[in-house]
Amino acid sequence: MKPGKTAPQSPKPVPEAVVVKVLDKPLHWEESQLDGLLFEEFANKADESQFESYTSANWTANFEVFAAALVRKADNQRLDSAALRSVLGLVLGDSKGLAYLPVGAYQATLNDKLVWIITVKWESVAFGEDGLGHIRIYVFDQRTLKQVAFVTCS
Repeated sequence: MKPGKTAPQSPKPVPEAVVVKVLDKPLHWEESQLDGLLFEEFANKADESQFESYTSANWTANFEVFAAALVRKADNQRLDSAALRSVLGLVLGDSKGLAYLPVGAYQATLNDKLVWIITVKWESVAFGEDGLGHIRIYVFDQRTLKQVAFVTCS
């Protein structure tokens, strides 16, 4: 590389890089332990950290594209993609001044109920076009669409 030149930045992962997985091991977590266990299981992992190059720029359009990719992957795996689409709408409705990017959807059994665990990269819109360096983790009952857990980094 010539002096004074910087290395080209690696391209952003495409929306199809989102992760949809079925967690085979049932989760039998006490409610008092849930926040810590969710953060330990899903935060700062390759599945979500690969998207840190995204910023808050055009976040609503990006949200829709990424949500559609998650739903498509769930449908291809014959998972409850309709419930997933519904809970992604609920997640979007909870953004309130934050830029959100849904990057993971994990089907699991939590205390004998099927749930969707949604991982979302986020940043405050007030900070301009900062990178989405934070994570939020939502858990929704697939049948009732009720939010059963939530954890976020600050």
